[in-house]
Amino acid sequence: MLIRYLLSHALSLLGNSMAAIALPWLVLVRTGDPAAAGVIAAVSALPMLLAAVAGGLVIDRFGRRRTSIWADLASAVAVAALPVVDQVTGLTVGWFVVLGVAGALLDVPGMTARESLVPDVATAAGVGLERLAGLREGINGVVLVVGPAAAGGLLILFDPTTVLWVTAACSAAAALTTLTLPARLGRGSGEAGGGIRTELLKGFRILGGDRVLAAMTFVVTISVLVLAPLQNLLLPVYLVGRDSPGGFGLMVAFLAVGGIGGSIVYSIAGAGLSRRTVFVVAQLLTAAGTVGLALLPPVPVLLAAAALAGFGAGPMQALALVLVTERIPERYRGRVLGLQNAATTTAVPVGTLVAGLLINGIGLRETGVLLAVAWGVVAAFALLVPALRRLEPPDDARQTADSAVDREPTVESASSVD
Repeated sequence: MLIRYLLSHALSLLGNSMAAIALPWLVLVRTGDPAAAGVIAAVSALPMLLAAVAGGLVIDRFGRRRTSIWADLASAVAVAALPVVDQVTGLTVGWFVVLGVAGALLDVPGMTARESLVPDVATAAGVGLERLAGLREGINGVVLVVGPAAAGGLLILFDPTTVLWVTAACSAAAALTTLTLPARLGRGSGEAGGGIRTELLKGFRILGGDRVLAAMTFVVTISVLVLAPLQNLLLPVYLVGRDSPGGFGLMVAFLAVGGIGGSIVYSIAGAGLSRRTVFVVAQLLTAAGTVGLALLPPVPVLLAAAALAGFGAGPMQALALVLVTERIPERYRGRVLGLQNAATTTAVPVGTLVAGLLINGIGLRETGVLLAVAWGVVAAFALLVPALRRLEPPDDARQTADSAVDREPTVESASSVD
């Protein structure tokens, strides 16, 4: 069961990572307009946010396993529709927007559903939550290196539509693999049936009622707000300006390899270590590496900083997954994780937009210094905030969260959209 879950996760992520390379290339080849890819990404941003929030309600009502299966199947259909339309009528910007939005609506709930399955799989397979979370993050690192590289290699040999057929096959294979998991795994509770506003309020109450969850969500979201523009904008501009585009590929590879190493170490030793110790060491390593990246040093130092940041982020991401999943009551797990994913999804374009404005306004290196300072503030908050000093699981964590929701007055579903 453990292997099948990890395989389905790897296949789904592989398809998405390959599509992230092949789709913009196809847009450029078919439209000849470099700005079209940006328009499609911008138009897809709001549906992704809405899907992250609403998808959590679907997961809680209909089940984590079932939602994961249907999301991957639907994603495969949306991707496969692109080469079909290309053959029948030809792809236009309008088709790219429609099918891009459809894909965005499906990918985020699928990601949340697979994430919310982690505690169920760990219990059913008889493995520790730390071990499974570490293995999952390690697979993320491997796939995010292999996927884009494979897509780039296939684009040299084949038309972009052929590559999209491969990505659609990956999503379909992920769904079929998840289908082999026991049907009892991650069943829906029917809890998300009282109206959208009512059920989202319950999710917010869970987040606000648990100081650890609230602090961790804040730290992760602000971290993404800083890291996204660093990786997506600042470093590419810096390395292209140094006439070292290959350096960016190496930097991404070193970041991923460091993350894989950190995740593997956590999966092996995490259960036997104090969570506070893991948290502090991971924060310090990530902070040192991230500040090193933001200060835009020479390429050899940049690569070392990338490996250090990745090594610290590997266990940090796994630990965050452990903390949020063990503290969320099962019947609210999907909607709470959906809200968290919505926050991080929104942070990526917002951070990139702000960094772009800063680069144009004050300069590249000055923006890097601001990002380094911002990360230092985030790291200091994470290390000093009282809520994140006691990370061991209290026996009554979920019961307390349940009580916090039950004590709140409910909003009548007649005033909300069912």
